[in-house]
Amino acid sequence: VHAPAGAKAGSPVQAGLQITHAPEWHTYWKNAGDSGLPTDLQWTLPPGVSASPIDWPTPRKFPIGNLANYGYDGSVLLPVKLTIGPDFQGDAIDIGLQASWLVCRRECIPEEGRFQFRLPVDGSVAGAAAAFDAALKARPQDLPARASQVQPEPGALKVVLDGLPER
Repeated sequence: VHAPAGAKAGSPVQAGLQITHAPEWHTYWKNAGDSGLPTDLQWTLPPGVSASPIDWPTPRKFPIGNLANYGYDGSVLLPVKLTIGPDFQGDAIDIGLQASWLVCRRECIPEEGRFQFRLPVDGSVAGAAAAFDAALKARPQDLPARASQVQPEPGALKVVLDGLPER
């Protein structure tokens, strides 16, 4: 949880699930690809508090033969934004999370966990700031439309994409 200004209405509050994978194991992105299942987060929050969908970081590709899967290895934080409405009452927010994920190497194993956290309304929780900043910077970015073109040519289709980052 990351709540540098506490958990009052209108304050930015982020929560999420940090997964640290064993070597050679991975979990899946929201579009898992040819196989796999995305991680699912089910929040239990008090009245007046809601959670956004996962703000997925950009995944990497895991080729398996002629199949392609998309997900994460190493360590990944799956962040969500918590919105605290003006109707919330209380001095703390009890956050519950039921998470399920599929972790795979050559074989896949379904896993799950239950987590609880009490977030004080007037306190500051900022120890995970770097992890949340990194996860938000790792999100896929929309590219502005520029002078991209698609032109039919005899026996081919010519595609010009302007504005892609160099790699």
